[in-house]
Amino acid sequence: MTPNLFTAGAVLCCWLFFSAGCSLKYSDGKKNVESEVPEFVFANADFSRWEKNKKTLSMRARTLEQYKGGSTYADSVSFTAYADDGSAETEGSCGLVAFDSKQKIYSLYDGIELTNEPRGVTISADELRWDGNTEQLTSRRTDTITMKKNGTVVRGSGFSASGVSNCFVFTGAVSGTVETDEDAEEGGDAQSRQ
Repeated sequence: MTPNLFTAGAVLCCWLFFSAGCSLKYSDGKKNVESEVPEFVFANADFSRWEKNKKTLSMRARTLEQYKGGSTYADSVSFTAYADDGSAETEGSCGLVAFDSKQKIYSLYDGIELTNEPRGVTISADELRWDGNTEQLTSRRTDTITMKKNGTVVRGSGFSASGVSNCFVFTGAVSGTVETDEDAEEGGDAQSRQ
């Protein structure tokens, strides 16, 4: 009888083990795959935005991914923003752009080059953020930005520029070279070059 008692005990232990194992909640570990897998993927995308029958933006990207929550990512990007008269106002390129169209926040990364032709300004950086609500272009406090205009080159950190007031500021250290034409008065820290 001992072997039957042993067998019955083993069966009872196995039954308890498996019945307890079946009560685990396996769904708690599920991931929301929809937020991690893009809804749409476009290769060699060429995109134009039109408002009031006028082209306001054109963009090209090697890859453009759009996600269900409204986020969009693009790599190897070049773009042109147009003025009301249809002329190219700002041209730029970068390695990666992250769009949050609901919040109107656009984050640019890797080898950013922005040129505003009417102002004659070129900005180079590795990370910038554009807030479409406030029309502010900003960098992180420690990132170095290079700005070039008419022979003047300024490098600084903590960059912020307003599209509303057309003003910019560096809150961190700034260095650079200012070139003046030979007819300008000498003085200050400007260097005259020919």
